[in-house]
Amino acid sequence: MVWLSGGEATGMETDRIELKMVVMAVMTIVVLESGGATALSFFSHISSLVMLTGIRILEIISLLVLVHGFGQGGGPVGLAKEQLMGGLLQGIWWSLIFGVVALAGGVLLLMAGLNLFELLHVPLPKTVGATVLFFITGGLIGPLAEEIFFRGFLYGFLRQWGVWVALSVTTFLFVVIHPLGSAVPVPQIIGSIVFTLAYEKRGELMAPVTIHCLGNIALFFISYQ
Repeated sequence: MVWLSGGEATGMETDRIELKMVVMAVMTIVVLESGGATALSFFSHISSLVMLTGIRILEIISLLVLVHGFGQGGGPVGLAKEQLMGGLLQGIWWSLIFGVVALAGGVLLLMAGLNLFELLHVPLPKTVGATVLFFITGGLIGPLAEEIFFRGFLYGFLRQWGVWVALSVTTFLFVVIHPLGSAVPVPQIIGSIVFTLAYEKRGELMAPVTIHCLGNIALFFISYQ
């Protein structure tokens, strides 16, 4: 496929994210994440989930303000108005295909004596209110913030050195922020690759955002008992 060759992308430009944009984005994330951790140490009565929700919202706003501050609208990160609907539809289509493949793989693993649901299980809050907020944050707000940063900024910048370099680096960093203890982070690795390829195809960030959101929500429902 030409768009995976690393030199001739058919879906996105390779120089639309500047170094200073990436540096400012990283600094923004570091400040907000460290600030949230510090705030929790002083205000221990605040739920960590509530704090995380607030931080993710601030990250989305800050990153969008940053990219708009360079006078290019949402285009550099694949969020121009004309890209939103196409990316959404592409993301739904990719999600359907990915879901069918995952289901088929799960059936094969069950036939082999392996329980895929145990691998994909996500610990959920105990109360109804916390569970609802968990679904909203983990299924909508979190994926949007992560995709703007990882695919929009990082991948968009690293893409100038080729798909494989950008894919490898962003996938590694994506896995690092989703620790699973001693478990192999298979869902995170596969997810990052799928999100990246969907973004690479046409340069529309709503595609990986949609896949990420639907994938997380599906995992949460599978884990809900």
